[in-house]
Amino acid sequence: MFYSLDSIGNPTSADSVYILVVGPDGAVAYKDSVTVSDSRITATTIRGKQFYSFTEQVSNVDGTGAAGHYSLSLLAKKNSGNLLTPNTYSFQIITEEFSDQIALIGDSVYVKGGAVDSNRTEQGGSGDSASIARWVWNTPQTNHTTNGTFGKYLDTEVSGISGGSGGYSVTVVAFDSSVGQAVPQVGLALRNVSQTSLIAVGQTDSEGEASFNLDADSFVIVATTAGYLFDPYDTIVVSGTGVDTVFGDQFDPGAPSSPYLCRVYGYLYDINGEPEEGASVTAYLLSGVAQFTDGIVSPFSVSTSTDSTGYFYLDLIPSDSLIPAGVEYEFTISRTDGTILRQRLAVPDSTLWRLTW
Repeated sequence: MFYSLDSIGNPTSADSVYILVVGPDGAVAYKDSVTVSDSRITATTIRGKQFYSFTEQVSNVDGTGAAGHYSLSLLAKKNSGNLLTPNTYSFQIITEEFSDQIALIGDSVYVKGGAVDSNRTEQGGSGDSASIARWVWNTPQTNHTTNGTFGKYLDTEVSGISGGSGGYSVTVVAFDSSVGQAVPQVGLALRNVSQTSLIAVGQTDSEGEASFNLDADSFVIVATTAGYLFDPYDTIVVSGTGVDTVFGDQFDPGAPSSPYLCRVYGYLYDINGEPEEGASVTAYLLSGVAQFTDGIVSPFSVSTSTDSTGYFYLDLIPSDSLIPAGVEYEFTISRTDGTILRQRLAVPDSTLWRLTW
């Protein structure tokens, strides 16, 4: 919409219009002058007042079509009295949808100071894992101090992260306190108490044990495996060679409301390891409307909230059961003070599936 105003500000008829578009580089991308009888201009009278609308394909007024922000000016002129009425607008040209940019987050290698996309070609690479690794260890990152045998600019030797590189041999046992037996295949991540650095990672063997080499210090252990619920943040104190235990209980999230659905469940804790109650958990289909058997699945989101234990679940149609197959859901976990998690994931064809980051 644009207007032509008389000397006291009331809409009046115009005789001609000057069009000017300035591109993101500040240069003029398009300019023209037309009469109001031009096919792109429509005149409308409302309660005796004159109004106009201008319609044009963006590709005809954006010059080279570079991505960025454009300013558009429509200068309406009335010859009688030589009245000029400026009308200013803007539009933006983007290369990718914002939601598609978010999807790239899951395909990135995170380092201090930024992220390296999986298609990146720094250091002459072709986007494969080797070229990404070369970029990571050959690029200075803030506060990285170690110049080790594996590469430069790292917080710690990569070779030491798996089992740790400390001076004491420590065995961690995952134990099911409800039935009194060890739990195999439990993933263990050891971090410093402030949780600013990953010290070691491992997985319990058939005896429920995992071995680490650690220095004398306190460490936070995060233990996870399907069908069990461990303390969210278990702290161990290392003063020498020894054994420590993390305790968990078997957990049954129940069956989904229909046999063809998957129960997606999880727990949310705050930074102190306390249950985060009242957070909103939302899922929606990224592709818009999808088909399931002979019906249509709406693109509108479904939500739930974490309870007093931080627990939540959503019963969703598995991605491979939808048409088109493999449609991803976007999951968002948020509180009133901001978004905690946003990730695109395919829901597996399973009765139960635990949502983890």
